[in-house]
Amino acid sequence: MPTPAVFRFKKVTHVGFGMVVLIILTTLGVSLWGLHQTVGIFETVIHAEEVSDELLRVFADLKEAEDQQREYLLTGNAQFLDPYHQAVDRTHAGLNALEILAMTPTRREQVFPGFKNLIVHRLDLLQQILNLRDRQGTQAAIESIRSGEGMQLTAKIRQGILDFHKEDVAEFTRLHDTAHTMERFTIITMSIGLILIFSLCLFTLWKFKRDLTERQQLERRLLEEAKLAEVSRRIADIGHDVKNMLTPIQMGMQLLEDELDEHFKALPDTIRDHTSTTRAAYQDIIGMTRRGSSRIQMRVKEIADAVKGISSPPHFAACQLGKIVDSVLDALRLNAEERDIILQTRGLEALPILQADEQRLFNALYNLVNNAIPEVPSGGSITITGALSPSGNEIILSIEDTGRGMAPDVLSSLFTYHVMSRKPGGTGLGTKIVKDVVDAHGGTIRVQSTEGKGTTFTICLPIEGPTVSLYQFTS
Repeated sequence: MPTPAVFRFKKVTHVGFGMVVLIILTTLGVSLWGLHQTVGIFETVIHAEEVSDELLRVFADLKEAEDQQREYLLTGNAQFLDPYHQAVDRTHAGLNALEILAMTPTRREQVFPGFKNLIVHRLDLLQQILNLRDRQGTQAAIESIRSGEGMQLTAKIRQGILDFHKEDVAEFTRLHDTAHTMERFTIITMSIGLILIFSLCLFTLWKFKRDLTERQQLERRLLEEAKLAEVSRRIADIGHDVKNMLTPIQMGMQLLEDELDEHFKALPDTIRDHTSTTRAAYQDIIGMTRRGSSRIQMRVKEIADAVKGISSPPHFAACQLGKIVDSVLDALRLNAEERDIILQTRGLEALPILQADEQRLFNALYNLVNNAIPEVPSGGSITITGALSPSGNEIILSIEDTGRGMAPDVLSSLFTYHVMSRKPGGTGLGTKIVKDVVDAHGGTIRVQSTEGKGTTFTICLPIEGPTVSLYQFTS
C-alpha cells in the first residue's frame, strides 16, 4: 500500500503539471485572440490607407485631364489629346478600383456614390467643352470654362477628398491606439503567463524534489529498520551465547581460586612466605578476569534489554571519576603494555564527586581508550586529564593520544551511525556509543585531530548531572 508520502508525491506532481498545462493553454488562447484582434485592426488600417491613396490618385488623374484639356484649348495642338484621354481612362479605372476596396459600409453606401457622381460629372463637363470647341470654336469653349461650373465641381471634389482624409486620419489614430492597446495586452498576458508558468514550475520542482527526498528517506528508514530488526535478532542470539560462554569462565575462575588457595594453605610456612608475591598476582589476575566478565554480562544484559525495547534509564549516583578511569586503565593495561604504550592520568585526584552512571561512564571511556590503543605507535602514550571548568559546575575530561590522527572524512562521520572504522573487524560505532553516554549525562563532547600527530577527545560533564533526564530509548 502506498505511503502518505507517495500519495503526496503523486498529488503534487499531477496538480502542479496540470496547472502548468492549464496556464499554458489559457495564455496561448488569450494571446492568439489578442494577436488576431491586432492583425484585424492593422488590416483595416492598411485597407483604409489603400482607399486614401486611391482617392488621391483619382484626383491627380482628374487634374491631369483638366491640364491636358486646357493646353489643347489654348494651343490647339492635338498632341495634348492623347494624355487627356489617358488621364480620363485612369480616372474611371480609379473609380472602379475604389468600389471594390474595403471601405466602411456607411462610406460605400452613402458617401462614395455622391463623390463618384461629382467626378463623373466633371469628366462629362470636360468632354462637353471639347465638343463645344469642335462645333463653335475655341472662344466658345473658353467662355464655357470661365463660367466657373467646372471649377466649382473640382472644388467640391477636393473638399470631398479632404473630408475623406480627415475621417481617415481620425480613424487611423483610433485604430492605431486600439492596435497598440491590444498589442500591449497580448504582451502583458504572455508575460504574466510565462511568469506564472516559471514560478509554478519552480514550485512544482521544489515540491517534487522535497517529496522525492522524503520518499527516499522513508525508503532508507524502512530499509534500515528491516536491517535493524535482523541485527536485533542476531544480537539476541549472540548475547544468549555469550552469557552461556561466560558462565563456565566465571565458575572456572572460582574453582581456580579455591584450588590455588588450598595449595597455598598446604604449603609450609617457610615456603608460603616466599610465594606471597605470586599469590597476590594470581588474585589480581583472577579479580580482573571476574570484573571483566561481570561487565561483559552487564553489557550483554543491556543489549538484550535494548532488543526487547525495555532498556533501563541511567542510574545517577555519587562517584569518583578518578576511580572509573583507573578501572578502565587497569582493564586495558596489559593490552597497552604489549604494544609498549604508556597509559597515564593527570589531575584526576583533585576532582570533586560527580553525579553519574558509573557503568555507562566506564563503557564510554573504555571505548575511547580501547579505540586509541591500536592507533598509537610503540613508545607513544594515552593521557587522561581532568580539570574543573572556569564556572566550577563542570568537569572537563580530555583523552589525548600520540597516534596517527584521523582523516577529515573519518572525523566528519564521528558520533554517527555512519562512522567509518579503520580497525580490522571494527564496526566504528564506539564513538556513537560514547556520544550517547555523554548526552545522557547532559554533557558535551568534541574532538580535535591532526594526521600524524594525534587525537584529543574533550568531554564536559555537569557535576550535578543533567537537570532533566536526557536519556531516551526508542523501541
